[in-house]
Amino acid sequence: MQRDFLAEMNALLNHEKDEIIVEKTEFLDFQKVWVNYDHRKEIVGFAQRNGRVIYRASESGIV
Repeated sequence: MQRDFLAEMNALLNHEKDEIIVEKTEFLDFQKVWVNYDHRKEIVGFAQRNGRVIYRASESGIV
């Protein structure tokens, strides 16, 4: 089952979620949604080991 990254990003910006964890195997699916997301500049990714990225809402709202 594929994740609904659009819903997760909306939940992130609505403060319903604290973070989105994207594994290396999910990254291309996430990126396809993220590049077309109107508020992508409000979401910041933090690279981890083994290809994992943790996305959080920007504290200032602007990156």
